Amino acid sequence: MKRKHLRGSSTAGRGSGKRTRHAGNRGGVGKAGGGKRGQQKLASFHANTHTYSYSTSKKVPLNLKDVGNLIESLKKKGKVKVDNDRYEIKLADLGYSKVCGKFREEKFKLAVYGKASAKAKDDILANGGELYE
Repeated sequence: MKRKHLRGSSTAGRGSGKRTRHAGNRGGVGKAGGGKRGQQKLASFHANTHTYSYSTSKKVPLNLKDVGNLIESLKKKGKVKVDNDRYEIKLADLGYSKVCGKFREEKFKLAVYGKASAKAKDDILANGGELYE
């Protein structure tokens, strides 16, 4: 029977155990091998630590071309207020981070509470809507 997985064995298929088992045969442990000559190898190892910041909140945009379909379903659920043909949308309550894009054929008067892109801002204000950031 042929053995394919040899990591648990003391030789790992290399015959003598002296050539395989110790740290010197694999270059060291941890940060070993970065020394001498100005520590340049170790400096590059540390260069990219703690540079990434991950946001816990997801950025989900609401596109204005999809507002027509969305308003009907949100009206049924009672999540959108209607005042004199003007719809009040609170982005944070609906799980959106900002409004973007432009209207299609249907245009709505919107009162948006949240952030908006430059094109969306122009389109909302041009249709008689308001934006509260």
